[in-house]
Amino acid sequence: MSRSIRSSWRLFAVILSLALVSTACGSDDDGGNNADDGDGGGNAKKYSIAYVGPKTGDAANLGINILYGAQLAVKQFNASQSDVKITLKEFDTQGAAAQAPAQLALYKDDASILGIVGPAFSAETKAVIPELQKAGLVMISSSATNADLPNVVNPETIFHRALPDDKAQGAGIAQFLKEKHAGKSVYYIDNGDDYGKPLADGVRAVATANGNPSKGNTSINEKDDLFSAAVNAAQAAKSDVIFYGGYYAAAGKLSKQLSDKGVTATFITGDGSLDPGFLTNAGAGAEGNIVSCPCNLATESSTGALKTFTNDYKAEFTKDPGTYSSEAFDAANILMKGIKAGNTTRPKLLAYVEGLGTYDGISKTIAFEDNGNLKATTVYFFVVKNGKFAPLTNTDEL
Repeated sequence: MSRSIRSSWRLFAVILSLALVSTACGSDDDGGNNADDGDGGGNAKKYSIAYVGPKTGDAANLGINILYGAQLAVKQFNASQSDVKITLKEFDTQGAAAQAPAQLALYKDDASILGIVGPAFSAETKAVIPELQKAGLVMISSSATNADLPNVVNPETIFHRALPDDKAQGAGIAQFLKEKHAGKSVYYIDNGDDYGKPLADGVRAVATANGNPSKGNTSINEKDDLFSAAVNAAQAAKSDVIFYGGYYAAAGKLSKQLSDKGVTATFITGDGSLDPGFLTNAGAGAEGNIVSCPCNLATESSTGALKTFTNDYKAEFTKDPGTYSSEAFDAANILMKGIKAGNTTRPKLLAYVEGLGTYDGISKTIAFEDNGNLKATTVYFFVVKNGKFAPLTNTDEL
């Protein structure tokens, strides 16, 4: 969408919100599977935000990372003041586009919900954007990276994400290949969905132009246990590098099957694989594998506010933060900051997020383009070392 069209709709949203009576949309009924930790006080005004993403299914680990980040943000917000109490309502999509519409009906029509942390994955986000736009329900995804999401409907105002898209990630991976694997050939494998295929295709287009020749490409079905055809094709290609676009469970199995077959090419994959489940499925053969992410992963070596978040998260959930946890924490806090400032209707909160300017988050400084994309484009790289993900470099350092 053009800047002028979205700006016009932003102005319309602001005017509409000012015309509405500033009344609470909150409800005392928290329903099931909801988090409202912290004492909001007896006279606190009550509102809700929603987590929309997987809690179960093949990619549940990534969803839980996001959910926990949002839960921690809500708990700390409620404990920090007594004027406003926020409930986080949770909707399990299993990360699937087919499951998303059924969950959509549950949160879209819940008037207490003013904004969404999510949806988590690109395919499910694409499936619900039209209805979210009709409802004027603002979303900030911490993980949906498909580059075409801002263009699903036109005009569009509700879409925002707290990390760079796959176009930026693909360019970043291609930059990494150019700098660290100059002139080396690459074979591409993807999972064929709205996340993995565009990411792999994007890397291939830029990397090939940058001087890393492509040795071919193929797709797999992540529901399969064995990827023999893809493994055999990659072995026959004799490339220096293999890139995989997809999610952690299949990425780990693919890495192991390539290693077991004797393929020695450097295995590189994207943010959907930055999860301990990748390490579990890949086994010892994952040593030296490289994973990219446009997210700023909170680790023991983090500093400042990100380090504080790491410690708080571990104390709350007895585990380290995962991929997208810090971005989800930031997304929830942006929504809650807007609500506390008096933006207590959907149009008002949408107008607040659209006019955010900059927000100093723990993951990064967040500022949105007119189409809802994040302005920052830094991509981070991690290497598997001694069975764990270790920071390697980022595109600002290349």
